[in-house]
Amino acid sequence: MSIILGREKKFIVDRTLPELVKSIEIVDQYLASEFITLIKNIGVDFIEINGEVLQKIKNLPENVDYIYRVEDSLDVYEFQHLIIDYKKAETLPEEFLNKLRNKKIILEVDIKVLEQLNVEDKCKIFSKLNIVSIRIKGIVKYNITGWNRLIENIKNKFSVYVDFCADDKFYMATSVSIESCVDGVDVVTAAFNGQVYGFASLEEVILGLKVIKNGKVCGNLEFMEQLTEVYTKLTHQKVHPMKAVIGEDIFKYESGIHVDGIEKNPDTYEPYSPYDIGKKRIMYIGKHSGEKAVMIKLKELNINYQDVDIGEFLKEIRKNSIKLKRNIFDKELIAMFNDFRKI
Repeated sequence: MSIILGREKKFIVDRTLPELVKSIEIVDQYLASEFITLIKNIGVDFIEINGEVLQKIKNLPENVDYIYRVEDSLDVYEFQHLIIDYKKAETLPEEFLNKLRNKKIILEVDIKVLEQLNVEDKCKIFSKLNIVSIRIKGIVKYNITGWNRLIENIKNKFSVYVDFCADDKFYMATSVSIESCVDGVDVVTAAFNGQVYGFASLEEVILGLKVIKNGKVCGNLEFMEQLTEVYTKLTHQKVHPMKAVIGEDIFKYESGIHVDGIEKNPDTYEPYSPYDIGKKRIMYIGKHSGEKAVMIKLKELNINYQDVDIGEFLKEIRKNSIKLKRNIFDKELIAMFNDFRKI
């Protein structure tokens, strides 16, 4: 299990691959394999796949637990865990359902028809299949009175795990996923960089449960940075630089008060350490920087500044930063320092 919250085990399902392959005609096999391995390494319990994933990724890594989405009775289903849409399950032929009796089934139900599942004589499909979990999809906002009663009723009635697959229509999928775990959900389904696919962001859910809810993450989150790099190469798309958890700029800082605060106590500005997710803290020098920031940066660059008037040098930095309309790169700062010392 990837998360322990209090005394309860919480499982994470990643459904990135079915969304990812929709927009990639030819999938790099090595990168896809590395992506799957890294997803498992950060603590994901199950990786969801479908027929299109199998067509485009020929050799799935072993020692990974997969959930295969059944689309119709012609599907290949050599996997132990299968996911079937509730409405689709009702129309599948009896002989096909009989072949699935020894499989572990996740029944996917839209929140809009969940009540229908409850009133239909405990749903006949439960007598035909070994349903181990009910996934509720289409959840677009959080129930402020709590989902605990709904979740408890489902567990008591059907003796199954409850899985929430939140929809990001109102940009609440991550918060819904995190809070649902507190209310008793056993499984959360998300996708890496999930907001681009309309789901909760896997990386935000895991970090949220760890940092906000004090959950114990059983995976190694230091692989997060490497996972992001592989993802961008695989999809040929850059992650937004300020994207929570995986954005490349989230641990970059410049202004004097930030520098002073982080030097004294990083917790002042950072909810978690960048090293926890394989990142590093990066300080930029620019028009907002103060003398202390310049001294820290020069020290990082192994430059002896004792014989230089840092206040005057800072004026040059600000002038050049304004002229360039950006921060000063390290190589530029070194060159500026050498020129300034000659004056």
